[in-house]
Amino acid sequence: MALRKGSIQDALEQVQTITKEIKQQNIKFDAVTYNTLLIAYTRAKQQDNALNTLSDMINEGFKPTIESYNIVLESLAIKHGIASQKKVLDMMEQQQVPLTALSYQHLIKGMQKDSEIEAVMDTFETMKSKGIDPTLRTFGDAITCCANTNEPASAYRLMKDAEALNLPLETEPRLLINVLRVNALNDKIEEMQYCWDKVVNTHGLRPDEGCCLQVLRVASKSGNSRLATEVIRQLSNNGYPYKEHYFVPLMEAFVVNDDLKSAFDVLDIMRVSGVSPSMKSTLAVSNKISQSVELVDKAYYLLEEMKKEGKTVDVTAFNIVVAACGLAKDIGRTVATYREAKNLGVVPDVDTFNAVLDACIQTEMKGMGQIVIDELKKAKVTPNVDTFSKMITLVCTQSNYEDAFVYLEEMKSHGMNPPRQCYVVLARKLARERDPRFHIALEEMETFGYKSNAYLKSLWN
Repeated sequence: MALRKGSIQDALEQVQTITKEIKQQNIKFDAVTYNTLLIAYTRAKQQDNALNTLSDMINEGFKPTIESYNIVLESLAIKHGIASQKKVLDMMEQQQVPLTALSYQHLIKGMQKDSEIEAVMDTFETMKSKGIDPTLRTFGDAITCCANTNEPASAYRLMKDAEALNLPLETEPRLLINVLRVNALNDKIEEMQYCWDKVVNTHGLRPDEGCCLQVLRVASKSGNSRLATEVIRQLSNNGYPYKEHYFVPLMEAFVVNDDLKSAFDVLDIMRVSGVSPSMKSTLAVSNKISQSVELVDKAYYLLEEMKKEGKTVDVTAFNIVVAACGLAKDIGRTVATYREAKNLGVVPDVDTFNAVLDACIQTEMKGMGQIVIDELKKAKVTPNVDTFSKMITLVCTQSNYEDAFVYLEEMKSHGMNPPRQCYVVLARKLARERDPRFHIALEEMETFGYKSNAYLKSLWN
C-alpha cells in the first residue's frame, strides 16, 4: 500500500528524531539504523540527503552494505535516471563493493528512464561476462527501453535470453507484449509470429487492440490469413465488438495469396457478424486487384462462377471488382462490369455508381459520368456526399465546368455540407481559368468552417 505524502513525511520526522536521540547518547549507528534512515529519505524523495548519508557512513568509518547502495540506486533510478546513479557507483568502486543482480536492475531502470538503449545492451554484456543473471524485472525494463527506442532486434534477443534462463515471462505480460508490438511495428514477420504464439497460444495473454491491429497489418501484408483469423478471434475474445477494419486485412491477406474466393467469402462472414462492409474500407482490396488485368478478370469470372453455383453475389464484392477496373484506368472494363450487375443478380448501390464515377474521373469522361448519374436517379438510389464530390471533380476536368456549381448547390439542397476537397478542386479550376468566382468559392468554403490556407490563396497570384 502506497504511503500518503503526509504519512511519509511523518515517518521521516520520526526516524530523524530517533537517530538524533541515538547520537545524543553517543551510540554508533549500525547497518539497520543507516538503512532505515536511507529508506526514509528516499521515500520522502530527498535523494540528496540519502547521498549525503552514504557519504557520512564512509566518513565515520562505516562501510555501507550493498543493501544501502541498492536503496539509493533504486530511488535515483525512479526520479533522476542514470546520471545521478553515477555518484553511487563511484562510491561503490572506492569502497570495493561489487554490484549484484539487484544493483544492475536499478541501473537498467535508470537507463530505461533516459532511453539509453546502448548503455542497456552494454550493461547486459557486462553482466554476462561477470556471470550475473538479470532479474525478470531487469529484462522487463530493458525491453521497455527497446520498445521506446524502436529496437526490435534487441527486444527479441533479450526475450530469448530471458527464456533461456527459464524466467516466468507470463507473469510479466507487458514484457512479452512489448516485444510483440515493436516487432510488428517494424514488419519483422518471423519474430512477430513467434511472439504472437508465445503471448496468445502459450501463455494465454491478451494483447491490447492497438497491438492486435499492428499484427493484423503485418499478417495482411505477408498474406498470412491464418494469423489474421487468429487476431480477429483474439480481439473478439478480448471483448472488442467486431469492426469493419478488423476484417479488411484478412481479405487483403487472401488477395496476396491470389485466393479471391476466400477474400469474397469474408464479406459474408462480416455480414453474419453484424458488420456491413463499405467501399471505403475495401478500397485497399480493389487496389491490390487492380495491379494486373489478369487479376481483375479473375475476380470478375469468380463472380460469374458464384452466380452459376447458385450463390448470392455480394454487392460489395461486385463493387470491389468495378472499383478495381477503374483503378486500372480501364473505362471499358469498368462500364462492361457495371452493366453485368443484373446478370449477376446484383442490385447496384450508391457505392457501385461512385466506383464507376471514379473511372470516369480517371479518363475524364464527363458524358459517361452524366449517364451514371441519370441511371442512379432512375434506380432511385440516393446519392451521397461522395457522389456529388466526384461529379464536381469530373466536371472540373472539362473546359465547360458550369455544372460544378449545379452539383454544389444540389449537394447543399440535400442537406449535405460540401467537404473541403470540393472547394479545393473547384478553386484550382477557377484559378486556372482566371474565373473571378474563385474568391467567392474561398469565401463560401470559410462559411463552412474550412480554412483557406496560403497555398489556395496563392493560386490566384
